[in-house]
Amino acid sequence: MLGYIQYVLVNSVRELGGEEALVAVAEKAGLKALPSFRIDTDYDNAQCLALIKATGEHFGLDDKALFALYAERFIKASRQQFPLFYDMAESAYDFLRRQPRIHQTLASSVVDHSTKKAVASKFELIEDEGRFWVNYRSENALCGLYEALFYRLLEHYGETGRLEHRRCVHRGDELCQFELFFDGKRP
Repeated sequence: MLGYIQYVLVNSVRELGGEEALVAVAEKAGLKALPSFRIDTDYDNAQCLALIKATGEHFGLDDKALFALYAERFIKASRQQFPLFYDMAESAYDFLRRQPRIHQTLASSVVDHSTKKAVASKFELIEDEGRFWVNYRSENALCGLYEALFYRLLEHYGETGRLEHRRCVHRGDELCQFELFFDGKRP
């Protein structure tokens, strides 16, 4: 997994609980110390999941609450670091139409070809007869995080909509599939 998820997570832990929280989360995740995560580097999936779990445990948050908190901080951080991604989109729909390409752009810095291909193929966008689907393939199965980010992105653009989770690896499917509905702007 590219290090941006961890980068935002670690910075959030630091902002919420200081160095003491960082040490505690690292310990709960089985790490001696938290690495300085880079957004252009691929990291161990199990380590990422352990950090997410440890963060939730440390702050007493279930997955839904943790993902909502994370989504808030992710949108804030990515808006500051990558303003063009947001400026190019007039709506959440426009942004999410570009999201697989944004993910592929971030993956372009990964040197290992097979890793780059796996990272770049995590998201597949399907638009068909006015319907908008996203296929998400990842060992991490962070579909709840995608959902939280979807709703926070709608909020960012002052819109409403909903996400229906059609398929899910947590239910035994081979991938997660979301159908996205937007009450706001669409071309």
